[in-house]
Amino acid sequence: MCILHIMLDLLDRLLAPMARLMVARGVPFPDLAERLKMHYVNAAKGISGGKLTDSRLSVLTGLQRRDIARLRSLPAPQQRPHHLAKLLVLWQTEPEFAGRDLPNNGSPPSFEALAKQVRKDIHPRTMRDALEAAGAIAIDAKTQTVRLIQTSYQPLAGSDDQLAYLTQNLGDHIDAATDNVLTVSPPHFERAVYYTDLTKEQIIELRRTHATEQMALLERLSTMAAGMKKDAAANVEPKHRFRAGGYFYATKDDDT
Repeated sequence: MCILHIMLDLLDRLLAPMARLMVARGVPFPDLAERLKMHYVNAAKGISGGKLTDSRLSVLTGLQRRDIARLRSLPAPQQRPHHLAKLLVLWQTEPEFAGRDLPNNGSPPSFEALAKQVRKDIHPRTMRDALEAAGAIAIDAKTQTVRLIQTSYQPLAGSDDQLAYLTQNLGDHIDAATDNVLTVSPPHFERAVYYTDLTKEQIIELRRTHATEQMALLERLSTMAAGMKKDAAANVEPKHRFRAGGYFYATKDDDT
């Protein structure tokens, strides 16, 4: 099988779920095509190793030169860390909060003070309501004390926050896999376990085991990273970031 056919098979696998999401969320195809054109231009610029003319970019991407001229100067989209996820991490790792129950309002340590430490442009009540709706916190109606229930923020299904998580998590996963294919060294860790011919009950047991052990690992990494970040606060070296995650997907064998 030639490389073109392999890449087209890859596109089918990647674009099928993306098309489902775009259609479900009302994104028309011209908007998707425009975004894809921009990323083609940025990719060509990135692998070229030097300044390219519009004509050369047109050859590399297959786009018309008028599209190249319009798109090549646009900045790459930037993603911001999610403020609610950051809030829960600080709640568990900052000594003055340390996972304890917090008064809703007032000076530190309070939920209001913690929320303002994360984002000053979003009202603490808005963050509190979102976390309560997601089941991450509970509020005592009598004392107005806020209790941490979950160690991580899990957005409501179908919410804008969940889409933001999809963007960040899936984006970094595909970047890691692509780097590995393009022989970036050292390779990113990317592994999966695959079995067929299992019963529904067995899948439920495997999913439960995966969720428990995966969550324990992620919590351990979060605690380690928070401590390292404090130790490195005065370090003048370039800052680096990481994202570690995992997934569990099960379906009927005839869908594979």
